[in-house]
Amino acid sequence: MTKMKKLATYICALILISVAGSCENPLKDFDLLISTEVIRHSATLRIVDENGSTINGVSVALESGDTQDIYNMNGFRDFKPTENLVTFGLDPKRVASAAAPVRFMVAISASGYTTQIVPVSITDASAGIETIILRKPSQLPDGVSEVRRNIALGANGATLEPITISLPAAEGGGQVSLDIPAGTQFRDANGNLIVGTNLEVVVGSIDGRNRDAQSILPGGSLRSSNVVLEGGASSAGTFSPAAVTRINMVINGIAVRQFSQPLSLGLPVSSDYVSPLTNRAISTAESFQVFTNSSSDRIWRFEQNAVVTGDTGAGYRVTFPITHLTFFLAGEFGAACNVQPVISFTGDWMANGSTYPVTVEAVWGGNVIASGQYSISSSMKDISVADLPTSGVTIVVKNAAGTVIAETVLGACGQTTQIALPNPGDPTNPTATLQLYVRCPEKVDPITLLPTFQLYHRVTGTKDFQFLGTVTNGFLRTTLLRTDGTRYDFRAIWNNRVKVVGGKTISVDNTATVGIQPGDIIGEKAGATNLAILTEECGKL
Repeated sequence: MTKMKKLATYICALILISVAGSCENPLKDFDLLISTEVIRHSATLRIVDENGSTINGVSVALESGDTQDIYNMNGFRDFKPTENLVTFGLDPKRVASAAAPVRFMVAISASGYTTQIVPVSITDASAGIETIILRKPSQLPDGVSEVRRNIALGANGATLEPITISLPAAEGGGQVSLDIPAGTQFRDANGNLIVGTNLEVVVGSIDGRNRDAQSILPGGSLRSSNVVLEGGASSAGTFSPAAVTRINMVINGIAVRQFSQPLSLGLPVSSDYVSPLTNRAISTAESFQVFTNSSSDRIWRFEQNAVVTGDTGAGYRVTFPITHLTFFLAGEFGAACNVQPVISFTGDWMANGSTYPVTVEAVWGGNVIASGQYSISSSMKDISVADLPTSGVTIVVKNAAGTVIAETVLGACGQTTQIALPNPGDPTNPTATLQLYVRCPEKVDPITLLPTFQLYHRVTGTKDFQFLGTVTNGFLRTTLLRTDGTRYDFRAIWNNRVKVVGGKTISVDNTATVGIQPGDIIGEKAGATNLAILTEECGKL
């Protein structure tokens, strides 16, 4: 029996709780309100390019971790993005919570783009929609600079003289410097000597406090689900970066990963750096931990401690030996709590069933270390954000216009953070209700299937779709849509389906039934396609 059939059987079982009879035709002669969603807990990634556009041909695969109970929302282990969204659902038999999250790694790739391997976590609270940016190797985001050098090598593949490569730091102030001693030879990931006459070196400077620049880091974030600490223990948590660089070397098309002798790497540190762990400003009395991340396993590992040198006038920097490539981060690490943080929203506006999109940011040490979109309502008021440090984190909530409407300190480990959320809507607009019903074909008696899907909107004639919220069981109430004749385009993403309708006006009460009975709607432009989809979905029951 396929997983989808198992889930369909589970739907039938749910129906039988309320209806006496067999599973042969459980809906006959009944007017039921049934949720089409069997998978209750999930996490969604939005995958876009640097311009926020959808990338064609994206491949998504479960990489490692606790993956045995992870499926798409149709019950299969196929994670092809729909538009730019991919959702990972948890088997309904599996119990997840803040104390026992289901965690796994996902590999995201596309032709011509750098592959990202990102952590995903599912609990019984909403994981929202997290954006993952894929970049082409040649594309440098704001906050990243590079210099490229070609160095002549001797017959034995060794440098003929001491070499210094430097470039201005991306965040401004000071120079990144790499010193290669004379006689240095270069090896691949397996330790094999690479012999050639030319060494191509690319040294990059990354402003770790720049959100755009962070997308170039392994995992695309300062947060990580698995960091090997000093002493060998591992922990999830977040980096506070003082200095970050990426170094790549190639000989004869072969990537260099090791050296015959240590090189010296010097990185400037901004004079305004303040430790989020101690609240102390940068000084020569401080030292930073140095972590590296290799393409061989993509895990951040502690390498060494580096003492801060310099002063306010000359600038601060850290200098340390390196023996391999490619990412180096000097800074501090805030370990995460074993219990995943939960944030619970309250508000009088929830009483009438309203749903609103909000952006929730986690700020630590002046850095936005996490950002996601969430649909908040009385039925979806709890959210969870993974890998946050145990202290010093501020939660910032913004409405659809980007205005900060709430801000509070994240609660202590194991405590739920309560936020009284002001109305995220637009008080100048009347409340509009969207209610969608679905009636299966060839059913005489009214049968009501209530879908849950993500809904995006834009004013007709504008470019970008904006998240309106999660239409839960076919219902959404909002003040973000004007009822003055403004025309909107809507894009609905439901499982592996995408439907776009354009030029629609909104009234205060917007109720419709998708079906083929008199008074039902089946679509003006693609009625046959819509009917085929409806028939297919109804056939699963």
